[in-house]
Amino acid sequence: MKRAGVSYFGVRIPRHARRDLEDIAARGYTAVLHTFSENDLAYYRGTMAEIVAASHKVGLEVQMCPWGLGRTFGGEAESRWVTFHPEACQVLDDGRRVATGCLNNPVYRAFCKEWADAALEAGADYVFWDEPHWTVPEHVGVDDPERWACVCRVCAELSGLDLSRGLTPEVQQFRERSVVDFLGEVTAHVAARGGKNTICLLPLTEGPHGVSDWDSVAALPHLSVLATDPYWKNFAESAESFVGRFARLLAETAGRHDVEAQMWLPSFGLTRDDIPDLEAAVQATHAAGVDDVWTWGYEACGHMTHLATPDSPLVWEAVTAALTGGGAATERQRVDLRDLDLRPTAELVRLINDEDRTVAGAVADAAESIAAAIDAIVERLESGGRLVYVGAGSSGRAAAADAAECGPTFSTDRIVAVTTEDEAAEDNTAAGANDLEALGVDEKDIVLAVSASGRTPYTLSAVEQAAKDGARTIGLACVRDSELTRHVQLAIEIEVGPEVIAGSTRMKAGTAQKLVLNSISTITMVRLGKTFGNLMVDVQASNEKLRARARRAVAIATAAPEDEVAEAISAADGDTKVAIVSLLAGVDAQTARSRLTAAGGVIREAVADVVG
Repeated sequence: MKRAGVSYFGVRIPRHARRDLEDIAARGYTAVLHTFSENDLAYYRGTMAEIVAASHKVGLEVQMCPWGLGRTFGGEAESRWVTFHPEACQVLDDGRRVATGCLNNPVYRAFCKEWADAALEAGADYVFWDEPHWTVPEHVGVDDPERWACVCRVCAELSGLDLSRGLTPEVQQFRERSVVDFLGEVTAHVAARGGKNTICLLPLTEGPHGVSDWDSVAALPHLSVLATDPYWKNFAESAESFVGRFARLLAETAGRHDVEAQMWLPSFGLTRDDIPDLEAAVQATHAAGVDDVWTWGYEACGHMTHLATPDSPLVWEAVTAALTGGGAATERQRVDLRDLDLRPTAELVRLINDEDRTVAGAVADAAESIAAAIDAIVERLESGGRLVYVGAGSSGRAAAADAAECGPTFSTDRIVAVTTEDEAAEDNTAAGANDLEALGVDEKDIVLAVSASGRTPYTLSAVEQAAKDGARTIGLACVRDSELTRHVQLAIEIEVGPEVIAGSTRMKAGTAQKLVLNSISTITMVRLGKTFGNLMVDVQASNEKLRARARRAVAIATAAPEDEVAEAISAADGDTKVAIVSLLAGVDAQTARSRLTAAGGVIREAVADVVG
């Protein structure tokens, strides 16, 4: 079964939940899991039915899990039941009773079936038995990880074993049989009421909490879906190997018993540095033949302090793209902003400003790739080549503007742009190649292609032509692993996420491109000696404002009196760099010019013998 799903929890106001569910469906997800805690069971049964109905209305299949139920299932929810039924809770091997329902106790099993009835009454398509397990000591405040459970009267009688001998192989087998028997009873109960069951096993096949025989679970007669959740960051293995191993086990086991296989991958607790691991985990899952893939949880759990990271928005976009196969993140619609045109002006100003704040961080994360691009550009320009920007639409206009600014600012004609103002030409696969070829690009040059989506035909064809002509190529895109960056020698990827106005890449994507291009051209000019310290000393002084700026630069660089500055500039025919070298080295303008030529135009090298 090909399905993409996500968990959703924490919101119990139906109008807010409906908006989020619309967002989930709009992003291409086909299913949702709703958590149904003991608190929900006590206070939100009707509300949960509304939320399930809203899920179905937007076309989502629904699973419902016993979130933290009795402390024997996964979830960050507390149990009321264990407070009222201590006699039916587990007992550690040291005699302490702990706040976890005993899987063998008939009172606890009856409660789990009561919960399942409520989940089905709310409209769930599947009851999702999430990580059924014996108590984990640290989860109930026990510091000693060697403790185990359960040695209660019920378990002692059912096992027929002397539980005081410790966690022997026989006891471990009994514990595992008890989990399977428990699951058999509750899944039969659900099936008898017309429901379907999913069982999600912990990614363990050994130890006190693993199920060694997954076939015993897959063989349960009322199971529809077998799942697991190999959250690799909890284990000392790489995402690809750990997830791949359990994906294969899952697929093979489910296949033997003719049940569906379902994989759960985390988006919570991940940073942007973890995104490649997440993508590798998805690929490993698909490679094993599992196409029913889910993530925990909505918006990478960015609303929950304990599970969120500052990068939750980027992780959410990445996992959505990986699971749903959605288009470029920059072009996806944000359903939460469908009422944008109804919001007050001041709120819109704050909204766009808040979105823009995220751009600088995304650019900072690409610092290494930007630096590598600059070094490559400097190398080509020092050898007499050109930096050629390529782009179309908003990206092309940003590139053309940066190239145009470099001429008067740094007195250079070796940064040029190949762009098109014709919006229709963006889709012309020949136009970009033709325009680049007309410029006469060759192996001395370096071409920097700019595309927010990374798939603009005009730009892609220009890159292909540049490679044929022997030029070095760089790609700048605002998404990961785009077609553009896969076809260049150096890639700069700035993930900005979807725009406030869907598809309007002149917004965050445009800002990111402007920041990157500005950094590239400016630092390149610094490396080429177009500055002295942080002074702009190679400006074309074509108007009074720029001539005044040149005089200030000479005065600051040399600390010479105003009359000497004016005289030096005049003798240098207005060349700021010559005037600075002349004053610092104490030589005439002709000698200063010769020194600069020998030093490749770098002031510090031209005056190295007189200035430390």
